[in-house]
Amino acid sequence: MKHTAAFATLIAVTGLTLAPAWALFESDKELSDQAKISMIEAIKAAEKAKPGKTVEVNMGKDDGQVVYKVEIIGTDKKTHKVYVDAKDGKIHEVK
Repeated sequence: MKHTAAFATLIAVTGLTLAPAWALFESDKELSDQAKISMIEAIKAAEKAKPGKTVEVNMGKDDGQVVYKVEIIGTDKKTHKVYVDAKDGKIHEVK
């Protein structure tokens, strides 16, 4: 019985200490609401900047701006990440 109460207390305390951390992250809906260009437009811009085949696209924040991170297998057979600004479609960075 003592173990059950201690376990319940541990779960409650852990939940309370972790709860504020979730507030630091924006939801996908909040990010997509800020986007002015579509994912398709972002892919086209990324492939123009770094020719190849897109294999993955994610939306997130980079330097406080909402961006699409487009992963491309380039013509050099290497993986590149192209960050496209979700508001204006400009290339933010190519890695």
